[in-house]
Amino acid sequence: MIFSHANKKNRKGKTFRMAEKISVLHILHELHPSGAEMMIRNAYPHWKDTCDGTVMATGKIIGPFADALKETGYEIAYVPTKGSGKGAKIRHLLDYWKYMKKHHYDVVHIHRESLSFEYALLARMTGSRHIVRTVHSTFAHAGLQQKIKSTTRWLMKHWFHVNFIAISDGVAANEQKVFGNVCDEVIYNWCNNDKFTFVSAEEKVAAEDKLVLVTVGNCGPVKNHTVLLEALAKCSRRDRICYLHVGYAKDKTEEEQVLAEHLGIQGQVEFLGSTDPMPYLRQADVFLMTSIYEGLSIATLEAIFTGMPVLLAEAPGLIEFKDKGLCGVDYFTSTPEQLAEKLDSYVELYEKGQLVPRMEQRQRAEELYDCGRQVGKYVEVYQRLVGRM
Repeated sequence: MIFSHANKKNRKGKTFRMAEKISVLHILHELHPSGAEMMIRNAYPHWKDTCDGTVMATGKIIGPFADALKETGYEIAYVPTKGSGKGAKIRHLLDYWKYMKKHHYDVVHIHRESLSFEYALLARMTGSRHIVRTVHSTFAHAGLQQKIKSTTRWLMKHWFHVNFIAISDGVAANEQKVFGNVCDEVIYNWCNNDKFTFVSAEEKVAAEDKLVLVTVGNCGPVKNHTVLLEALAKCSRRDRICYLHVGYAKDKTEEEQVLAEHLGIQGQVEFLGSTDPMPYLRQADVFLMTSIYEGLSIATLEAIFTGMPVLLAEAPGLIEFKDKGLCGVDYFTSTPEQLAEKLDSYVELYEKGQLVPRMEQRQRAEELYDCGRQVGKYVEVYQRLVGRM
């Protein structure tokens, strides 16, 4: 285990922080450049004056994003899960308990779904009174697992007084429907909207005179890129389309490359790997998200903030952006045939010069998802919990 800080100890030898800031422990799994990790990094400038943050990794590896979070200003703690199976979980939780006995935080903020009940229980047992649990996705458990999750959520809320926060209206509704869990608040996801700036039509960097599509994210099954590749193969105007993919997942990306070759569309597709998406958002005409489900997609938020047209699957977490007044957001039914028709129609719009970024979309996104405003809501939660409002 890596114990990353020691400031002052009481008579029992438990470490306390000397600063007047609210000390917050963020519990995650492995630290990768996605989801909650990116949100926590982007949040740092907005809560660094009031909150003193530690990020705890709890997976089999610490994760490649640990250094980036440390460079941002967070302290990093690592309580690894060694091995697999129930024995490994028990050993991990014992190490977590030992860590929590030695360290005190004003707020323990649990982001990880698995073991969240155990983390909350052990935090309470070791003296942590203020616990926040952010639900980051639309979980669809059924049967025995649904009953277990419902029970543990009820215990967390009513016995441990855990403050539940949903990242979107859809996630909050799903928590209530599936688990009977009424979240205390909804605080929308955010991205670095200072980085993902509005890109006008004049600023677009077009590589060639084609409709340029872009997707951002890993290549796991949930992202459902297969439907897009099959749709491209069915497009009557596919010679007028260039598709860029930013992101990578070991073995899965290679499988998609093989599928593209099998479908004969390798000339229309470029796999760019894990890299900064902003240059490709500047280049693209349309952002796509084909996922089967999401929480509240940060990659989609980043595209929305640039003002570009956004085409999304009608799926949980993505329909979150519907009826929000975002003028450039459109939807498709997730079948190759339906998506192919949609893409052919987008080629026509492109050739007529009608696929353009819109400042109104950027302005509306700032009203809903501005990073500073959303982070400020978390600071208010922390302050209320510790009695510093």
